[in-house]
Amino acid sequence: MKFADKLSGALYGVAIGDGMGAPVEGWSSPPIMEKFGDHDFATFIPPTHTMDPAKGKGAGRITDDTLMTEVLMEAYAEARSHLDAYGYADYLLPLVKDCPRWIPEWQKESPLWDRLWFAEQYPWFRLVSSNAEPRAAGMGNKVNCGVAMWMMPVGAVNAGSPLDAYQEAVLLGAAHNESFAIEAGGAMAAASAEALSASGTMDSVLEVASSLAKDGTQRAIQAAIEASDPQDSLDSFVLKVRDAVAPYDQRTGHCPDDAPLSLPEFSDVGRPSRISSIEELPVALAALRYGQGDAVKTLKAAVCYGRDCDSIASMAMGLFGGLSGVDALPSSLCTDVDEANQRNFGEMSSAFLPVIQEILANDRKEFAHRERSISATH
Repeated sequence: MKFADKLSGALYGVAIGDGMGAPVEGWSSPPIMEKFGDHDFATFIPPTHTMDPAKGKGAGRITDDTLMTEVLMEAYAEARSHLDAYGYADYLLPLVKDCPRWIPEWQKESPLWDRLWFAEQYPWFRLVSSNAEPRAAGMGNKVNCGVAMWMMPVGAVNAGSPLDAYQEAVLLGAAHNESFAIEAGGAMAAASAEALSASGTMDSVLEVASSLAKDGTQRAIQAAIEASDPQDSLDSFVLKVRDAVAPYDQRTGHCPDDAPLSLPEFSDVGRPSRISSIEELPVALAALRYGQGDAVKTLKAAVCYGRDCDSIASMAMGLFGGLSGVDALPSSLCTDVDEANQRNFGEMSSAFLPVIQEILANDRKEFAHRERSISATH
C-alpha cells in the first residue's frame, strides 16, 4: 500500500471518528446504545443538543481533536523539521492563538484558541503570560487526553520508527501538559508510526503501544487490550473494557455508567501520577482490536463506549485508517466529513506528504554524518 494512501486514511480516520463521536460526547453507553445502537454508522450521527441542526456537534462536524491535528501538521510545514517543546512555542502556539480558521461547530472563522477547553488554553498562559521555559510549560496543567488526541502527525513524521515518534511526542507534549498526559501522547504517536509503517499490522500496533508506554499508562493499555474480545457483544465489550481501565482512571468512581467528569470534593483528579492513565487511548486500542479490520465495527465500538468518545473514536479510527488506508474507510463518511467541515482532508494529506519527505531527507543526511563520524579511523 502506498504511504500516501495510509496517510490519507489516518487523517480521514481522525476526522471521521471525531465527527461521529462528537454529538454523544460525555454520554454513558446505555443511552447511546438505546438511541443509536441500530444506527448504520455509514452516516453521521445528527446533532443531539441544539435547536439549530446547522450548528453544534453532530452531522460530521469535527471538534478540537481534529482541529489540533490540522494545526500540528501546519506547524511541521512551517518548521520543516522535527518539533520539540521549543517548536511547540515557536510554531504551533501562534497558529493556535492568532490564525483564524473555519470552526464547523460555530459555522464561522475564529482562532482555534477561542474554541479550546481551558486545559488546552493553559500553555498560552504559561508560555506567553508567565514566560515559562517551554520544556516546563505543561507543568501544573490538568492532566488529560489533550496531548494524545492530536499525535497522529508525530507518528506520520516518524513513520516506521515508533521509538522516535514516542520520544518526539514526549518532547513536544512537555510544553502542553505533564505526567501521564504526555505518556499517552508518546504511546499514541508510537502506535501511529507503526500503523503508518510499511509492515504495520493491528497486532504490531497494539504491541508497540503496550511495550513503549510506561507506568500506569502501560498497565491500562495492557488491561484494556486483554479485555477486548472480538467475539463479545458490543454491550459486553463496553462493560469489560471499562472495568479493565477504570482502576487507572482518576476522574470517576469505577463503574461503567458514571459521569466522565464527576469529581469528589477532595481528589487527585488531574494531578500527576505514575499509577494513573488517561482512559481514551487504552479504550481506542481496545476498539481497534475489537474491530478486527472492520471500519464500522471499530467505529461503533469506540463511539458506543461513550464518555469521551469523540477522542476515543478519533484515535481508534486514525490508527485504523493508517493501517488499512483510505479505501478501507466508508466512502460516504469521507465525502460527508469533507462537506460538513468545508475541507478536503485528502488535499490536506497530500500537502503534508512532501513535508514528511523533506524531514526524512534531512534525517538521512544526519544519519549519514553519524555513520561517517563513527566509522572514521583516525
